[in-house]
Amino acid sequence: MELLFAITLILIGLALIVAEVYLIPGMNIAGIIGVVLVLFGLGYAFTASGLLAGLAVLVSTLVAGGVLFLVLWRSGAWRQFVLATSLKREATERSGEHRARYLGKEGIAVTPLRPVGIVEIEGERIEAATEGQYIAAGSRVRVVAMDRRRYFVRLATRSETSPSADTPAS
Repeated sequence: MELLFAITLILIGLALIVAEVYLIPGMNIAGIIGVVLVLFGLGYAFTASGLLAGLAVLVSTLVAGGVLFLVLWRSGAWRQFVLATSLKREATERSGEHRARYLGKEGIAVTPLRPVGIVEIEGERIEAATEGQYIAAGSRVRVVAMDRRRYFVRLATRSETSPSADTPAS
């Protein structure tokens, strides 16, 4: 009778693990309870029925768990646990180089930047932020820095737009 109780606990635990994978992914409660029931059932089989019966239940559980894993693997249920896309360093570097092309370029503030707004540079609209000051829409701005998420701009002054304006004519 004790062995039947242990096997029942193990089967309920395996059923909860299957329910976790197929029916309620992401909750983790059913899967955790299932693993605890399997472990408790194995421990109960060893303590209540002896070493030989406990080993037989352990081997049976390992075989059933292996078959269950193969069925879940072939059905594609495990794909939801694995990130299918890979982040290649080359693509990330190229994206950074593409984004860096705006550094030092000038554009027009399409919306007011207080401190975040939209800037148009070379016909493309990008989100940009100031370093805290307000910049009115229609102002000329220069991209001075960038981080992973946004560009930082300042008001473009005459000395930045035409360096020859500061130098005296000879």
